Amino acid sequence: MARVKVFKSGNSQAVRLPKEFHIQARELHILRQDRDLILRPIRKSWKDYFDHGRRFSEDFPEHIEDISPEEGASW
Repeated sequence: MARVKVFKSGNSQAVRLPKEFHIQARELHILRQDRDLILRPIRKSWKDYFDHGRRFSEDFPEHIEDISPEEGASW
């Protein structure tokens, strides 16, 4: 079992994760189960994308004319 130190970061507590616990995520869920704290990466979903994803700019065209694959083929 690895041991880490708790430190203060602003008004919050923080821990530095050792290299072997590196997480490929920008955000985590944290939950308490009995006396344990559990960190889980937040999995991206379509709902998250539509709720928080990028929006089109004001100059994005309202209507885009689609072309057939035959018209678009350049080879």
